[in-house]
Amino acid sequence: MILLVIFICTLVFLWVQGFLFRKYWNRNLNVSISIKNTECTAGEENILTEVITNNKWLPLPMLHVKFNTPKSFRFENEENSTVTDLYYRDDIFAVMGHQSITRHLKFTCENRGCFYLHDTDITSTDLFMRLTFTDRRSNNIVIHVYPKKINLDFFEIPFETITGSFATQKNLIEDPFEFRGIREYQPFDGMHSINWKSSAKNDMLQVNTYFMTSSQEVRILLNLDTHLYSRDDKLLEKLISLASSLAEKFISAGIPTALDSNAVDRFTHERLNRSSGSGINHMVSIDTALSRIDTCGEHKEFIDVLEENFKILNKNAFYIIISNNRQKNILDHYEKIRKAAVNCYFIVPELKQFDIESSVSGLIKWDIEY
Repeated sequence: MILLVIFICTLVFLWVQGFLFRKYWNRNLNVSISIKNTECTAGEENILTEVITNNKWLPLPMLHVKFNTPKSFRFENEENSTVTDLYYRDDIFAVMGHQSITRHLKFTCENRGCFYLHDTDITSTDLFMRLTFTDRRSNNIVIHVYPKKINLDFFEIPFETITGSFATQKNLIEDPFEFRGIREYQPFDGMHSINWKSSAKNDMLQVNTYFMTSSQEVRILLNLDTHLYSRDDKLLEKLISLASSLAEKFISAGIPTALDSNAVDRFTHERLNRSSGSGINHMVSIDTALSRIDTCGEHKEFIDVLEENFKILNKNAFYIIISNNRQKNILDHYEKIRKAAVNCYFIVPELKQFDIESSVSGLIKWDIEY
């Protein structure tokens, strides 16, 4: 008789706990994933944070949190994960009632790109692990990984020439939309530039300063069509990194910089084009555009980019062409604009062991080491 009572009580308990878990397991259960830096540079370390909050009395003895990230995200702890076309992770938690758990996962963003973290799948069981329940949580996280910066020692002499030209020109004016900082008032400063709030705080006159604009500028023209017949992903990434590094060098020196390319945005499918500008926000705009380049997409004709930029020659501008492709029509166009007394540099990124065979003068080789 006692055994029968125990058996009946066990069945009742199994049914009751199963009923409760079916009805309440995901109620007041919050599962969120966040990224510390959604804008970072390739090679930098980042942190992914998982937060599980079970704001009810019912415990969850086994909660699986499943999500995927790009396979270029290299996590320190790769247990409970598999890597195919994406990095699939399955983390397991035991969450008591009214408990919150936070887990930080360090990872390295190895490659440039724009990545999405979409949905998180969650799976749980009842107390006896007889029943399985599933649900999904939305993330909608966008991560821009900027191109890795490179050493520009090979371009030091042309850079000094360009910056020297900018330093000697006289028609510089301040751009009121590009705030630079605050400094102490000088006798030659106008009253309109005084920052009264900062002056009152520091008990001395302080003025706002702005980045300079000029009739001169640097225009970087990036060609993603290579000299090789087969596509080389590493070479393409080096080209993009070079464009980003040059833009950063000029913008850091206060020189207005534009970027034009035959590359296309992987999401909008529009050609990459950033007008001339300076300041931190402009550099972020350029790096964001470069992170969204689709190297597998169909590039526009680079000769069209050249013709568009040189349709009206700006002899106050410095043009920097970045192209591994040395086809005759591109080099002919380059020679044509040089003869028109336009300041132009042609950088050829190429593997260190290969020489550049061309009768065109003024080509600057950048040795690439894999």
